[in-house]
Formats: sequence, structure tokens, C-alpha cells
Amino acid sequence: MQITDSNQLLDLGENEFVGELPEMTNSQINFTGKNNILICEEGVHLWNSRIDFNLDNSVLYLSQSCYDYSVNIALHKNNTCFIGKNNFFNGRTTFVLSEAKNIVLGDNCFISYNVVFRTSDGHCIYHADKKDRLNYARSIYVGDHVWFGQNAMVFKGSKIGSGAIIGAGSVVSNKTVRSNTTEAGAPLRLIHEDTFWTPHSNHGWSEEEIEKMSKSDSELFVYSPDENTLDLDDLESDLNGLEDPGDVVEYLWSTFLLSDKNRFAIR
Repeated sequence: MQITDSNQLLDLGENEFVGELPEMTNSQINFTGKNNILICEEGVHLWNSRIDFNLDNSVLYLSQSCYDYSVNIALHKNNTCFIGKNNFFNGRTTFVLSEAKNIVLGDNCFISYNVVFRTSDGHCIYHADKKDRLNYARSIYVGDHVWFGQNAMVFKGSKIGSGAIIGAGSVVSNKTVRSNTTEAGAPLRLIHEDTFWTPHSNHGWSEEEIEKMSKSDSELFVYSPDENTLDLDDLESDLNGLEDPGDVVEYLWSTFLLSDKNRFAIR
């Protein structure tokens, strides 16, 4: 079933829609599997987007946003994809979920052009002598207020703490990036520690504005683990232990919607 008008979401056959109907512009949602759940909060606008539920038992949660969603999301079997509030997609961002793994993206992230998230390589690699597989899929967890530069690639096993900066053209693979650090390169390497970034756009600044913004005393975008910080390994174990998509939805509502600033802090 191909959907290009939000009103079609009212009749999905063996799939389910929960929440407020999204606004759709030059976008489509395809259901070729069954027992999938799409959740949209109020204020979701899909712009030049494509969402594919290719197989069964997956959950996609789209939170409200003051920005348009410009995404290409492919879910397969037993995947969970959670996208938090007010993420800025500067061009279409690709999410590919495979092998029953998950992607979590927090709130208020800035994602530049051509950024890709993938939980699997898409094909198996084996040891020539031992015949053991070498490249199992793994989930991806991204915190709040993370900035991804143009053409960044985020692969299986990546955990990126709130407040981090990932440089343009970087490859993040099976790597934990601590909160308030700047990392870049392929392979990824630490550039700066104890950094934070602000959402101001500086493209048109005058010399006076540059001087004014030469220092910031704000603590708003500095993150440190506390008693409310979520354990990402526990989240992964909990999600993988839920077989029914309806149970996944209940878990998302009770866990990922925690509003604490430091919920995704990594030190």
C-alpha cells in the first residue's frame, strides 16, 4: 500500500497508525509488510520524504517538530526507529534499519546534507578460514542537540552523547562519542574536548555580530550524566526483548519521552 495523502492512513489493513495525521508534501509512505505501527505526534510535516515498511513488526515514532521532516526511512523486520522533537534536516537524511536493530535520535539535532544512518552493512562478511560471520548488525543511539556535518555517515554500534559535534565527511562506526566533544574524520578521531555548540546561524554576520558572539557563558548545551541518565545498554536489551510492536510503543512512551536534559549524556 502506497500512501501519498495523510487521509489514507485511516485504513492501513494489517498495519496501524497512532496519533495526529501528518501533513505530506511530495512524500509517500509504503506498507508492504504487516503488523507495523506508525506513530505521529501533532505537528509532523513530511517534505520530500519517503518511508518504507518493507517487512513486518516494526515501529516508527515521529515526534512533533517546528521543522519539516525531510527523510528517507527504510524499516525491515522487528525494527524500532524513534525520532525526537525539533530536529532540523537540512536536505534529506537517510535511515536504514536492518536485522531487528534500532535507531534512536534525540531532540534538537542539526543534520546537514546527505547524512546517513545504517544499522547493518546490508550483506554478510565471513572469515575465510573459520567461516564465522564478522559484521553483525548493531543499533544506533544519538542524544539531544547533536550536530552532524555534511556527508557524515553513522554506522552500526554507534552511540553519540548529547551535545556532541560530528564533523563533515566523518564516518562513525561502532564508536562511542562522549557528550560535548567534537570528533571528525574517517576513521573518526577526537578533535576537541569540552565543547558545545549553539543553533545560531552565522552565515550573514557582520564584524560587529562576530565580535558580540566571540564568547558564550551559557550552560544550556553542556551535558553531564546524573540519576536520570538512561543506560543505553539497558535500553537496547529492553527493546530487543519486546516482540509485540504494541509493547514497543508503550515502552517508548514510558521511557524515551523522558524530558530530563541529561537523559542521553555520555561521559
